[in-house]
Amino acid sequence: MSNMNYRVFDDSQQVVEALANSLLEYSEMARPVHISLSGGSTPSQLFSYLANSDYATRIQWQNLHFWWGDERCVAPEDEQSNYGQAKGLLFDHIQIPAENIHRIRGEDFAAAEVIRFTEEMLDTIPNAEGAVDQEGVPAFDWIMLGMGTDGHTASLFPGKTDYKTTEIATIASHPESHQLRVSKTAHLLENAKRITYLVLGASKAAVLKEIADNAPAAEAYPAAHVRSTAGTTEWYLDSDAAKELA
Repeated sequence: MSNMNYRVFDDSQQVVEALANSLLEYSEMARPVHISLSGGSTPSQLFSYLANSDYATRIQWQNLHFWWGDERCVAPEDEQSNYGQAKGLLFDHIQIPAENIHRIRGEDFAAAEVIRFTEEMLDTIPNAEGAVDQEGVPAFDWIMLGMGTDGHTASLFPGKTDYKTTEIATIASHPESHQLRVSKTAHLLENAKRITYLVLGASKAAVLKEIADNAPAAEAYPAAHVRSTAGTTEWYLDSDAAKELA
């Protein structure tokens, strides 16, 4: 598997346990740690596990700041809201300061929210040199990403992703439903210290193999392009997703 750092787990529960242990380790650092979450079934399983295990009290939540890779332009109460999913399954059940949760306001006008979200990240997250300023690109400690069967990640879709932009947030439109979303850009994602792709299930196996093989088809996949430029990019897979890998 060329130039790809991957870990294959037996099932999703093992993936979730590895992620939970990383969160515990991050929470023990003597500084604020900025983590970007994704939506989807694996994060949902992670949130439930954290809330209903001893991690709920072992993790020092006051040291962790949570953000999202993207958000659908819906209200937080909507079942499609990534923030709403995390709130209902995790945040409502743990002791975490409200100011540590940095949601994308999906219910607001998307163009205005891109500006507000950009400003909040610039004002809060240190750049790679450790400074918080308006000039540098924020450097997330850890970004969790999913991957669709079309190779998209966050709300960066094939044929619709600007890899050269220097913006850090953007408006995206789902190619089929045309639903609007607010998303981190590839430029911002690639500045993270650690990127972990969570790719589970047999439906992802063919796309994953194309990415691993640097196949021509993979050139269209945002998940094949978005890598940490200075840090770690890793792939957490279950046996079904990894079944076509050599």
